[in-house]
Amino acid sequence: MLRIVSGLPDEAINFSAWNPDWTVGKIAHHIVLSEGRLISRINEQPVGQEPQSPTTAQDIRELISICKQRDDQLLLLTNTPDEIRTFNRNGNEASFLTSTILAQAINHATEHRAQISDILAANKMDVLNLDEIDLWSFENWEKSQLANPGGR
Repeated sequence: MLRIVSGLPDEAINFSAWNPDWTVGKIAHHIVLSEGRLISRINEQPVGQEPQSPTTAQDIRELISICKQRDDQLLLLTNTPDEIRTFNRNGNEASFLTSTILAQAINHATEHRAQISDILAANKMDVLNLDEIDLWSFENWEKSQLANPGGR
């Protein structure tokens, strides 16, 4: 999804629909920001430096590299023991299983990916077909990358 968005004009990164504060760029940023927070909760370490909210296609391209690193980290964490993790969530102490945190990473990104698709379509830019970037397509893409590691 981020690769598709990174090819759009800068104007599209700043599109919004129902809430002017939530632009395509801010939602993309929110997805990647949240990945980092979820990873820190599993690793029980503080959140590192966070990227700035993108306002241009170039900013989205920079966000892609951070997202890739975090995706790789999340994949490694799937082998982490499923135990209770306690952390600060919205100013309150919360405790959840590792598996719940990993599931949240997936569901959270999926939800906001749909919001980005809707915002673009509402602004007459129907370029993000979620059926074309489903999990089946993603796995096929991943397999192609493994077959051609330099193409990633």
